[in-house]
Parts: sequence; C-alpha cells; structure tokens
Amino acid sequence: MGKEEIENLNSCGSLEHNSLWLYIEITKEGTLGFDLIPNSSETRINYDFYVFGPNASCSDLKDAIRCSALIPDFVDSTSNITGMSDNETDTSEPIDQGNGYLKSLNVKEGESYYILIDRHIGEESFKLKWTGTSTIGGLPFPNGPEISKPDNIRKCNAIGEAIFDLNSVRDQISDQHNITISYHKNRGDAFDNKNQLTNQFWSNIPEKEIYVRVKNNFTDCFKITSFTLVIDPGPPINLVGSLESCDIDNSGTVMFDLSKIPNIILTDETPDNFIFSYFHSKENAINNIDPLNSLIETSGETIYTKVSNLNDPDCYNIAEIELILNAPPQVTSYEVVQPQVNSNLNTLTLNIPENLDYEYSIGNIDGPYQTGTTFTDVESGFQTLYIRDKKGCAIIEAEIAVLGYDTYFTPNNDGIHDKWQIKGIKKAAGSQNTVNIFDRYGKLLKNMDVSSDGWDGTFNGKPLPADDYWFRVTLKNGQEFNGHFSLKR
Repeated sequence: MGKEEIENLNSCGSLEHNSLWLYIEITKEGTLGFDLIPNSSETRINYDFYVFGPNASCSDLKDAIRCSALIPDFVDSTSNITGMSDNETDTSEPIDQGNGYLKSLNVKEGESYYILIDRHIGEESFKLKWTGTSTIGGLPFPNGPEISKPDNIRKCNAIGEAIFDLNSVRDQISDQHNITISYHKNRGDAFDNKNQLTNQFWSNIPEKEIYVRVKNNFTDCFKITSFTLVIDPGPPINLVGSLESCDIDNSGTVMFDLSKIPNIILTDETPDNFIFSYFHSKENAINNIDPLNSLIETSGETIYTKVSNLNDPDCYNIAEIELILNAPPQVTSYEVVQPQVNSNLNTLTLNIPENLDYEYSIGNIDGPYQTGTTFTDVESGFQTLYIRDKKGCAIIEAEIAVLGYDTYFTPNNDGIHDKWQIKGIKKAAGSQNTVNIFDRYGKLLKNMDVSSDGWDGTFNGKPLPADDYWFRVTLKNGQEFNGHFSLKR
C-alpha cells in the first residue's frame, strides 16, 4: 500500500502522508480501543488514524469505519494524544472538530482489521497502548513467540576484528518449538524479514547491534529483539617486533631464545599476567596449532607470538615477530693513514672498505665506539683496534701501530733531543721492525731497529749538516710509514 490509498475512503477529508499500516486479527470478543501517544507533547505534532473492516481485504478496503484527522491547534487542544475509547460515541473527526478520540470497536473472535496510522505533521515517533474489554487478561491478538533479550556476545581482539557465532545466543532468545529465528543488521530488515545474516558474522566495529526476528510458525506473528557484538581490546602489546641474534661461527643458523620476546612486545604490563606461545603462522596462532618451543634454530624468519590473558585465555592478541640473524664483522683488509704525527697524541684514519655497518674503538673493548674512522689524540705505540657491527653482534680485534716521533732533533750533546728515534712502539722491537733514514737525495744514511736509542745525526762517524731528512718505518705487521724531520745545529 502507498500514498493516497485512502482518498475517497473516509469521511474526514484527509489524505495519507507518512503512514504505517497495521493488520490485526481478533482472538477475544469485546471492545477494542487504543491510545496513540506521540513521543513529543507539542500540539503541533499531529497523528491521524483510519480503521477498515471487519474482514476487509487490502485490495478492497471500502470506507473507513473510524477516522480521525483532528489537528489539535485548530481546536485549541492542549493534548496531541488521539485514539479510540469506550467512553466516546463519534466515529469520525475532521481536522477542526472533536477531541481526538473516537468510539471503540466492537470486535468478535476471528475478525480482522486494517489500521492506518498517519503522521500528518511533525517528525516524532509514537507509542500505542491497546484498551477496551477485549484486552482484559491479555492482548486481543494471536500470541507472538515468547522471547527474551539475549546477552551481548563479546570477543577480545585489539586488532579490531572478530568472527561471531550469532546462533550462540539462540537458546537465550527462546526455547519454544515451531519458531523461526533470523538475524539482521537493522530493525527495518528484521521487520521486513530481508537481508538475513549468516550465523558466522565478521565485524570490525567495536559495538555492532544485531536485530533478531522471531516468528511463530503457526500464527506468523513475530517479535524483534536485539543484542550487541562487542570487540574488546586484547592484551596491550606492540603488534610488530624483532629479535636479533649473532651468527658468531658463521654457520648460517643460530639458536633464538623466544622467551625474550615478552619484554619486546609488552608495553607497561608484567609478563606474569599473560600466557605466551609461539607459532610459524598467524592461522596456527589463532587455532593453537603446532606451538613452537621457546628455543628454535633458524637462519631468520617471521613467527607469531600469541599473548593471552592469564585468567581469560580466549582473550588474546597476536604479534608478528621477525627473527633477524646478524653476521659478525668481516674485515678483510684495512689501512692506517696517519696524516698528523707528534710525540704523544696523534690523528689517524682507518681506511676500511666495509665500514658502513661497523663502529670502532681504539684501546678499550668497552668503548666508547664511534662510526667515524678518524681518531684524534691517540697515544703513540701499538694499539688494539676493536671493530664491531652496529647491532653489537660481535667484536674483532686488530693490532695497529700509531707512529710517534719528534719533528726535529739537536745533536749537540746537551742531553736534550740529542738523538732522533721512533717513539711508543719499542715493545714491538725485532729484526722485522726497521727504520731507514735518507737524505734529500734518497741516499740511505742509517738502518736501525725501532728499539735502538736513535740516530745521532752522523754518517760513517761524521756529523751531517743541519737539513731535512726522510725516513721509512717498516713494521712486522705490514704497516709502513714515511715522513721527514729536521736536524738542527
């Protein structure tokens, strides 16, 4: 039925606007009335109603046996409530006459009626209260199913999605036989019995109301109730994380201790409040299939950690954890470049091709470490160079020589700077650690071990003149240094 279906079928001179049609079947003889109560008491809110029957058909309604089109403001009424009452005698009211109430119906068992409720003015909904002698001891209509409002279904998942079994609350709704239950996303679909939901319902809404239509299969009467699907947040964890380990022996695999993961993914919670389990896939984690031991040997992979509440194991979250295998430093060659030299504190640079992922310390395995390869204020002598990868996987050691010498000497036998020598590396003395001294023309003047007392500025026992002289240091570790100094007289 639609708009304008009541034209010429009533004596109230009104038309259909925003309407609702009711079909009722009578099971008890007596009078039948009702109170139609708008949810707003403003008198501008105006509801009309029309009654057709008894036993009218939708295709042949005939004239209305009751109709009220009264507008409260037209008769200065202080109430917008309308309806039918045993105390009234009139059967119709035009827009400007009456008090809003008409005479009740005299009904008999087995009769049926159509009632049109039309909202003429306003946007408010209404409530309907049945009255009359046929309502004593219960409604005068066929009994609908007996139903109860079920509990809400709760799932725990902080990622905000879950699959709900809607049928899990069926027994709470009704234990009657010969009923049909269907689930719907909104009340309109439930009323019209369309767009039925499957029992397994996926949701990503924190609170989603589901409407239930329960129909009596004998009378076709139905009732509607609802419940809410609630997605509670699971344990508060970081949903992604990583655990790193070092392949010290370069075997390609390493044993990972998964018991370290809780401290990585928990935020402010203590691990004692949760149950931790580990799986190769997210699906296995959800279904608790093939949990892993806390120690696994791998070359690196992604695993999934299931974190369940201790007192509610069904409340859980799943974190994706990357197991990362780090390789120790692989330094195949390096060169020490020492552009600045003095007796004690020197500047040097490490020329290491594989330096992008490493950091360095000289003289102390505990650091501090630096990513740059230039060092200042380094003491002369043999020093230990420590190289580690930036992730702290492992440390390798190498011995380097830091050259120290005076830039001049004065061989005048005054006890001060009388000889020139390499300083700070005497502990490495030996036949393979030599110093060669040359004049400006490249003539070899002196060959000596770094452990010697130094050069006195003579050649074949004769003093050489004041001038600049050059040297080359060759150490047994393969390092070579070239430089020059001054002889002053």
